[in-house]
Amino acid sequence: MTAVATTDRGAGALAGDPAPAPAALFKSGPATAGDLLKVRLARVDVGASLPPDLVQPEGRSRWDLRGVILGDRWVRTTAPVDGGVSVADGAGAGPGATRLYRDAGTAGFGTAARFAMPQRAGEDFRPGSRERFLVDETAGDVTATLVIDSVIAGIGWVDLPSGPREVVLQRLLILRRRAGAAAYLPECLVHRWIDPRAGVVAEVSGPPAPDGRTRLAVSEATILETVLQGAADLRLYLEDLWEPVLSDVGYTRDRGAGTTIASLTPAPGITTAGDLIALSTWDFSGNTTGTEVAYTATPVSQAATCNYAQCGYTTPGAHLERSDRNWNVPGGLVKINAVTELEERANDTVVWLRAGTQKEGVAGAFGTGESRFCYANSGGVTRTPAPLWVLTNHGVPGGAHYLTAGDSWSSTPFNCEQNIFNQVCGAAQNFGLIWAKACGTHTGTQFGSAIKSGVVTLPSGHTFNALVVRTVADFCVWARFDPNPPPDPPYTCPLLFKSDEVRTVNHLWQVPHVGTVVRLQSAQNVPDLTSFTTLAETDIAFGLFPPLSIAVTATTDTSVGLSWNPGLDTHRIAGYKVYWDTDSGAATPYAFDSESAPGQVSIAGTTAQIIGLAPGTTYHFTVTSLSLFTDPSTGLTTRFESDRYPTQLSGDPDFVYPIEVLATTTGGSCIPTAEVANLTVAHDGTGVQICWDPLADPCLTGYEILGADTAESDAGFSVVADTGLVTCWNGNTASRYFLVTARGTGGNGPWGHYGR
Repeated sequence: MTAVATTDRGAGALAGDPAPAPAALFKSGPATAGDLLKVRLARVDVGASLPPDLVQPEGRSRWDLRGVILGDRWVRTTAPVDGGVSVADGAGAGPGATRLYRDAGTAGFGTAARFAMPQRAGEDFRPGSRERFLVDETAGDVTATLVIDSVIAGIGWVDLPSGPREVVLQRLLILRRRAGAAAYLPECLVHRWIDPRAGVVAEVSGPPAPDGRTRLAVSEATILETVLQGAADLRLYLEDLWEPVLSDVGYTRDRGAGTTIASLTPAPGITTAGDLIALSTWDFSGNTTGTEVAYTATPVSQAATCNYAQCGYTTPGAHLERSDRNWNVPGGLVKINAVTELEERANDTVVWLRAGTQKEGVAGAFGTGESRFCYANSGGVTRTPAPLWVLTNHGVPGGAHYLTAGDSWSSTPFNCEQNIFNQVCGAAQNFGLIWAKACGTHTGTQFGSAIKSGVVTLPSGHTFNALVVRTVADFCVWARFDPNPPPDPPYTCPLLFKSDEVRTVNHLWQVPHVGTVVRLQSAQNVPDLTSFTTLAETDIAFGLFPPLSIAVTATTDTSVGLSWNPGLDTHRIAGYKVYWDTDSGAATPYAFDSESAPGQVSIAGTTAQIIGLAPGTTYHFTVTSLSLFTDPSTGLTTRFESDRYPTQLSGDPDFVYPIEVLATTTGGSCIPTAEVANLTVAHDGTGVQICWDPLADPCLTGYEILGADTAESDAGFSVVADTGLVTCWNGNTASRYFLVTARGTGGNGPWGHYGR
C-alpha cells in the first residue's frame, strides 16, 4: 500500500478538438558571460559508405547515423568572449583549431552567438523558420566575413553512435568574402543537427549546388560523442504535470509484484534502484509483457469512483487521475485513483494530493484490500496537506515556475493524523481507520525530489527526454479497534497501537508534454530509497504516441506522398490522422487535415497521399495516432488522439513544436520579392567588376545583371549576364548603367538602385 499518487499522463488531445495553443515546455536560457560548452567530437570517414540520412537529410523526422565510421577525436570548447564567441578545437581537429566569431554589418543580419551557440541563443526552432547571420570569422591572423542563410529544415530525433538525441535540422548556406575581396563566394552547404540542451551534435558539409539547397558532395562530417561540460537542464512546466480531464489516454504494462530491477534493462550490473537511477540513459524496450493499464483524467463522479463522496474527493475544482489495471479483461479490473488540486501562487505552483484509493472495491486487510487516504480537512478534522508537485520560479521574481534536477519538496510531518481508511467504498469495518505519524527512521511525511535527466527508450521504440523524479510516502500507521466508529473520531495517539509501517518509493520518468512514461514502485516498506532490488509495480508506457518517424516518399506538382513508422506496438492504435499547412503547426493551427478534407487524402496502412496541392509550394506535414478507449466504469467509449506537439525543443517560451516533415511540390513559379542592395561598379583593368550584397530570399536561384546606355527608361536595360549565387561579376560590356535583380524559377525580383 502507498499513499503516493502519480500523474501518469498519456500523450494527446481529444480527437476533433482544435489544435491547442502552443505552450512553453523546454527552455534553455540566453547566452551569458558564464556560458561554456565543452564536447568531444569525432570525424566521420567520408570516404567510406555514408548513410542516406546523413547525405540527404531533408524530408525526414528521424535520422539514423549509427553506421558511420569514426576517425580522429578532439575536444571543442565554445564560449562567449568579449565581443564575440570563441570556438577552440583541441588536438586532432586539424588546422584552424581556434576561431573567433564577431558580429559584422548592421542590425538585422543576426549575431555571432546565434550562429556559433545556437543552443544558448534562444533561436526559434520552428520548422521552416529562416534567419540570416552576418559574421566576421578570425582564424589566426586571417579574417573573413561570412553571410550565412539559415533554414530550420526538419525536427525529430537523431540516432548517434552514442545514443539518441532530440534535435532540429538546420540548413546553412555559407558565403565567404575574404579580407580585401569584393565578392561573396558560395563556400559550403551545411546541415547540422542541434540539440538545445547540448548544441550541435552532428554536422555534414560540402560544396553547394547552384540552387543553394542541395550539396554536390560530402567533404566533411562530424559527430558528437559526449558533452563534457555545459549541457542545459531539462525543465518541467505546469502544462507537463497538470492535464485537462478527458484529454489524454496513456497505455502501460505492469509486469507485477516481484519484478527484479535487473530484468528491466540490458545495461550490465544493474541490480538496485540506485544502480538504475545512476545511468545516463535508460533502455526499457524489452518490457513487452504484463498487465495492461490505462490512465485517464476524469471529473470526480459516482460513475468514476464509489468514493466520490468521501474525505478529499469533494475538494472543489479537483479532478480524478485514474489508473485502470486489466481494464480490457472482464472481471480482471483493478481500480486505482488520486484526487489532485491545482494552486498557483506568487512564488510557486503546487499540485496538491488531496485523496486517493488503492485497489478500490477489493476487500482485504491493510495492504491487500482497498486502502484510501485523505490529506484534506473534513468533518472537523484538520489534516496536514501533501504536495504532489511543487514548481518554483528559482529566484527570478515574476519568472515562470518549473521543476528541474535538484528541486525537492515535502509535507510537514503528520501529527498523528487519521488520514488512512482501510474500508471498501467507505463502509465501516474493524480497524478501518488508520493514523499516520513518524516513528524510528520514518519521517512521517510525503516528499519528492527531481534527480536527473536523460533519454528513455520505451517498448514501442519511442525515445524521450525525461526528468527522473522520486516521490516517497514515509510514515508509521496506528489502528484502534472500534466496531462502530463515528465518521471522524477525535481519537489521540495514546489510544492507538502501531499496526504497520510504510516507506513506499516511486521513481517516475517524466516527459514534458507527455507525462509519466515509466513508473517503478517499491514494496510497501523498503529499508531506504535506493537499495531495493524488486518492485511492486512496473508501469512502462507503450502509447498512445505519434509515429516514431515520418518521411516524404514522393512529390509531384500537386501531391506529396508520406510514410511513417508507428512504432513497435500498435495494438491500441485504431487509425491515423494527417495534418498539413503552408506554415508550421507551431506557428498557427494546421489549416487542413485528413478528416476535414477527406477528398484530398488517401491513407493506406502507414502511408498517405495528399493531393490538390499548389505547385512549387512548401508544405508542413505531421501525423498522429488514434485510439478508442472504453471506460470500464461507465462503458463510455472515447476516441483519443496522440499529441500533435510532443517535442521539447524550444527557443521561445511561447512555442512547442510538432514532429513535422517539409516537402515542396514540383513545378510552379517562385519569384523573389526582395531587392538587391548596395550595388557597386568598378574598373578592374580590362573591364568592370560589379558587386552587390547577397540576398536572403527563399525563391533565390541566382542573379541577373542588366545594363543600359541610359537610365532614363526601363526599356533600355538588357541582360548582360546571369550568375549563380556569387555576388560579383567581372566582364566587358559597353553599358554605362547597371542593375542586378534576384532570379527565381518564375522570374526576376524587383529592381533596386542602379550603379554607374
